[in-house]
Amino acid sequence: MLKIEKIALKDRIVDKDNYFEIAYCEELKIYMMSVLVFWVATYYRYYKIGEEDYNLYKNNPQSFYKKYENEIKQNNNVYTENFIGSESLRDYDGVKDFQHSYSTKNGIINPFQYYVYIEGILFARIMWEIGEFLIPPFQMKIDINENKIFPLREKCKLLYDNRGEPLCYYLPIDDFKKILA
Repeated sequence: MLKIEKIALKDRIVDKDNYFEIAYCEELKIYMMSVLVFWVATYYRYYKIGEEDYNLYKNNPQSFYKKYENEIKQNNNVYTENFIGSESLRDYDGVKDFQHSYSTKNGIINPFQYYVYIEGILFARIMWEIGEFLIPPFQMKIDINENKIFPLREKCKLLYDNRGEPLCYYLPIDDFKKILA
């Protein structure tokens, strides 16, 4: 488990035409691609890539574009198995605007405090008056039979709101505050 407040990248290669960059993240010890998303506010979605893909881009950008077309162009399913997190909670596994379902703890304005990096995924740490939760990014795979599979939900529990409606998935970790301290 690793507390991450901001994603810092080195050896960045910026593709201005396609609105993404690839780089190495020393803190996470992975190569990653950051894709700029244009929404109400712009933000980045983070995808893990390998060193071989980093070098593929340098040597053959067209092959890289083809391999990561969905992620770069934001076509169809952008929440591939390579998706590890985002700067926006709209990309995390909960109902629309789930982050505003409860008051924040201790008068904090934004319930999203930082990321917790666990097993290759950037979970969002949410602080509500009802407790602290680690919310997984939304990932969806489609198998050869067109079935939708949600791999991160297998490790998580479903949190219900005070009306008994599903609110979001969260990673149940006992006393994770001690681990992060």
